[in-house]
Amino acid sequence: MLGVACGVLLATGLAQWGERGPWGPWSRGEAHSAKAGGGGDAARWPAPKLDSDQLPSLAALEEDYTRLVQSVVPSVVSITTQKRIRQQVPYQLSLLQLLLGGRLEQPEQVERGLGSGVIVTKDGHILTNHHVVADMDQILVKLTDGRTEPADLVGVDPQADIAVLKIKGPVEALVLGDSDKVRVGQPVFAVGNPFGLEETVSQGIISAKGRAVPDSGVSLLQTDAAVNQGNSGGPLLNVRGEVIGINSAIYSKSGAWLGISFAIPSNVARLSMESILRTGKVQRQTLGISTTGLTPSLAAQYGLRAPVGALVIHVAEGSTGKKAGLQKDDVIVGFNGQLLASPSALQQALEGKSVGTRVQLNVIRDGVEYAIQVEVAALSGGAGNRAER
Repeated sequence: MLGVACGVLLATGLAQWGERGPWGPWSRGEAHSAKAGGGGDAARWPAPKLDSDQLPSLAALEEDYTRLVQSVVPSVVSITTQKRIRQQVPYQLSLLQLLLGGRLEQPEQVERGLGSGVIVTKDGHILTNHHVVADMDQILVKLTDGRTEPADLVGVDPQADIAVLKIKGPVEALVLGDSDKVRVGQPVFAVGNPFGLEETVSQGIISAKGRAVPDSGVSLLQTDAAVNQGNSGGPLLNVRGEVIGINSAIYSKSGAWLGISFAIPSNVARLSMESILRTGKVQRQTLGISTTGLTPSLAAQYGLRAPVGALVIHVAEGSTGKKAGLQKDDVIVGFNGQLLASPSALQQALEGKSVGTRVQLNVIRDGVEYAIQVEVAALSGGAGNRAER
């Protein structure tokens, strides 16, 4: 209905425009002579206040933005999903129907969903959100050239909300950037399929890093780039066209975008994908410790001038943390030379490390700072699996 209504209004408006124009009656001939410079009607057409030559930096920025968008959009896909659900309805059969072997068929309901994805390998691997494709019977991917192809679900990481799909290659792919280098305030672009409006681009900045959001197993990037239903799984891009995040959620009580969006860091998505492709499952990293944040009073009690770091409240027996010498009541304030602001920052730092690597922790114990080397271990029962075929 919206498309039809808009078409009628547009046709009517153009007809009226042809008869009168916005400033009074004029014919096509008058318009032609005005543009050609003949007659007094030329004064009706306002001249640009500024020429692009007067604003070279803005003109160049505009050109760079459009060139960037044109280069990345072909690697962003629209995802439609379908799931058949048999409705459970009460029914009764007469005695005659039972004797004749009668049977009432349960009606089927089709559940459909929309999402986005980004091609990250030339072979056709696509990153999207787990919640976009979870439990769906059919997954279709539409490319910007108009092709629609069925996609194979390669594997999922529910904790990180990541899924890996596969379509036939070769296809144009985007580079996964380094989300650890993302800075608050840097400009970003979100591309996706909001409400089924394909190839939609929105712009914003990185508002914050390391956000701990309910129901998310990883720390997220926060942005004010517009993200709506259908954007889930699409890429968050930097000005070099690199994928620095996978759009996944918004903060809203109504379901509408309110200027707060969240994206899974690209380094988290990369680790999930590489693990799925290599081993068929996703490994979670751990040091075998439990931590909590510090209040100002706790920080003063442990000899800190500010409530930063992660307070160790438990060290598991036999864990790599225990073997390295970590103790209860240690305060971890640094990770590989970088300041740790909170326990979520510690988890985020671990997510970027492979199992078996050694990391350096800066620990405050009894008012003295120590440097402790700890091996990153795999968390037993880690989420994620290769999809059954």
